[in-house]
Amino acid sequence: MKKEDDNENIINKAGKTRSITFRLESSIIEELQTEAEYRETSLNVLINQILRRYSNWERYENKMGMLPVPKIMLSSMMDEVMKFGKENGIEDISTFRNLLMKELSQIAFIFLKDSVLLIKKNYNLLTVLEVLEQYMKVVGINSDHRIDEDGKHIYVIQHKLGENWSLFIKEFLILIFENLGKVKVDISSTQNTTVAKVFINL
Repeated sequence: MKKEDDNENIINKAGKTRSITFRLESSIIEELQTEAEYRETSLNVLINQILRRYSNWERYENKMGMLPVPKIMLSSMMDEVMKFGKENGIEDISTFRNLLMKELSQIAFIFLKDSVLLIKKNYNLLTVLEVLEQYMKVVGINSDHRIDEDGKHIYVIQHKLGENWSLFIKEFLILIFENLGKVKVDISSTQNTTVAKVFINL
């Protein structure tokens, strides 16, 4: 019961609650109950999570023209582009990759503005970071945001998509913080994780 009570408290802290009655197919209720038991939570908490996810993100996906793509396809696609370039006469593949990631990050940055305006109705650094956090939760990318004692914000993104995507995320974050926050950001990365450290006022 302790975990269920904790989950209920999380929902209550998120905002005021109201009671409402729905009629659902028995098979749907059974599937949801099975999933709730698997997650060791209550059916009420699970349904709240599903509806919150729909309200915060999924209802906008079609309007933004987004399609679900498996991670393996994203990581393999970029690797194949690099391989194809090397096999077809590009000698300096490192420079080619850097230019490609800069170009892709510019495209993503432009797309981001329309998406944030659609979801948040306001475009600034805070709303952009909120939308990115929602997106990562939906697609299953682990992320963490904490503030050091000196006030530095640290963002950790564990994408697990490989070195090429680490470079893309680095260029994308630089565009976000330097254009919207007007601040320099220190970014380090491994093959599957990107870490950004920056002083900002949110």
